[in-house]
Amino acid sequence: MRIPALAALLLLAGCGRSDPPGVRRVESNAGGYRVRVESVPAEIPLNEPFSLRLRVEPSPPELRVDVDARMPEHFHGMNRIPRVTRAPDGSFFAEGLLFHMPGLWELHIDLHQGPRSERAQLDVTLK
Repeated sequence: MRIPALAALLLLAGCGRSDPPGVRRVESNAGGYRVRVESVPAEIPLNEPFSLRLRVEPSPPELRVDVDARMPEHFHGMNRIPRVTRAPDGSFFAEGLLFHMPGLWELHIDLHQGPRSERAQLDVTLK
């Protein structure tokens, strides 16, 4: 029996669950956190500032979040340090990010709770 291509894609995409443009989900390296990452604007621009809205689960009051990015193929990171603030609803807002070159970027979301730290990482390719 052959599965039509569209049906196979829907199965691979998580039974049809679709996030809006600019939204990705990632689990931290040790599996302790799930992070919903929304870029603002939805399409990350080249050489222009952008922001991220982060929803972390679980998100205890003492959770601290740091955001950074690097280009592994070029051995450097961003030229800016993003500012991360916590919103009253418990989500986080990272502003002041800027990818100044096209290519592969690794977006690092570091989650700190007391002595425990985990990283959620996303690859972003800009053309």
